[in-house]
Amino acid sequence: MVDRDFDAQLARLFAEPPALADAEAFHQRVERRLDRGWALRRLAIGAAGGVAGLIAVGQLIASRFATDLRAASSEGVSTVDLGVDRVMDQVNQFVATPASVETLWLGAALAAIALAFAVTRLVEEF
Repeated sequence: MVDRDFDAQLARLFAEPPALADAEAFHQRVERRLDRGWALRRLAIGAAGGVAGLIAVGQLIASRFATDLRAASSEGVSTVDLGVDRVMDQVNQFVATPASVETLWLGAALAAIALAFAVTRLVEEF
């Protein structure tokens, strides 16, 4: 018959890994490497998001006003003033439309949220 006390004692011995002398130093080294990796990833993701946002804004502006600018340049130097006036009218019309104002407010709100997340991360780090 099997001795249950011996089995329980044997199970307890193998349930816990043996403690090594440098276990705490090893733990701290691993934690530092993981923290450094996460900080680098956060910076890289934030930078990529910022670049993507700038590209998106550039594409939005270029697609919105590219046709007017092409038309103004094809009309010649004498009609550049008319082209500039048209572009300014388009800008005013873009800002005056309700959907455009909502888009601008949405962008401002997203920027504020991103800033809040960045501040939160900085507070957690330091």
